[in-house]
Amino acid sequence: MTTTAVLVATYNGERLLKRQLDTIRKQDLAPDFVLFRDDCSTDNTVEFLKTYIEKYKLTNWIVKVNEKNMGWRLNFRQLLVDSLEHDIEIAFFSDQDNIWYSDKNLRQVRLMERHPEIEVLSADIEVKKVSEDVADLPTWFKYFEFDKHQEFSKYPPRFAYSSYRVGWVVGMRRRFIADVVKYWKPEYNITHDVLVAALSSLTETGYNLNRVVGTHLLHDRNATGERLLTIKSSKRVHVDELYKFVGFYDVLYQVLRARGSQYAPKAKAYHNFYVKRHALARDNKFFGVFGQIVKDWKYYDSMSGRLRDVLFAFKK
Repeated sequence: MTTTAVLVATYNGERLLKRQLDTIRKQDLAPDFVLFRDDCSTDNTVEFLKTYIEKYKLTNWIVKVNEKNMGWRLNFRQLLVDSLEHDIEIAFFSDQDNIWYSDKNLRQVRLMERHPEIEVLSADIEVKKVSEDVADLPTWFKYFEFDKHQEFSKYPPRFAYSSYRVGWVVGMRRRFIADVVKYWKPEYNITHDVLVAALSSLTETGYNLNRVVGTHLLHDRNATGERLLTIKSSKRVHVDELYKFVGFYDVLYQVLRARGSQYAPKAKAYHNFYVKRHALARDNKFFGVFGQIVKDWKYYDSMSGRLRDVLFAFKK
């Protein structure tokens, strides 16, 4: 039997967790492990988890608490590290606030068992607002449309910093996790599902199950769809965001190089571009920023990226 785990990142989720945990506990294919990482919650999240585990006598539901708050991106990275400490063949990300259908993990695991070429498997979702006064998903946040007539679809190659599906529907094989963890340095504050989607598309091992497996709840504490950078942001935020891309393309390149992928040279070119872009912004090289926009025009993902560099070049 394939051993599985669910990786749950928590932070101040006391009022959200019960429904999510119930859907994990009642899965048709029960996970062999459920690994929690709490990011220094200031409410009673940790106590709630321990009480829940004790109440249902849950074996291998393991709670760890970070020594300091590291943010949800790096909290998920640490969960990937944790998963390698156990005999786990397939691990699933989980948020603390969504609803899984009872056959979610079963359907994904069985498909991966039938198709060993699949290292990463996402799935479709339905979206539901918890109340009418909660905002919809931002218009710029769009889910990729796969062919609904096929049971599953292969990810098209993607170098952009974006994902095909939200993280909580993603399952990953151990080998893929090990490759990601090997090169994802702690200082790289990368969004976990974006990294997994892009990398698996370029290793040609990422797929989507074209069936709905759960409900994505929109509420006032969602991280999904948040924009970190705005026109009012400080220069420091701009520089830190650029460094996130440095890390992203470094991990892509290192894994692709190690696997002998045809896409490694292009990933390296993007990495070099962001190393330079980050350094120019960090060191306030005003004219250098404009020079790079002209010289490296093709590496920008959009005109908004070029305008962003112009705007922040004037900030100190």
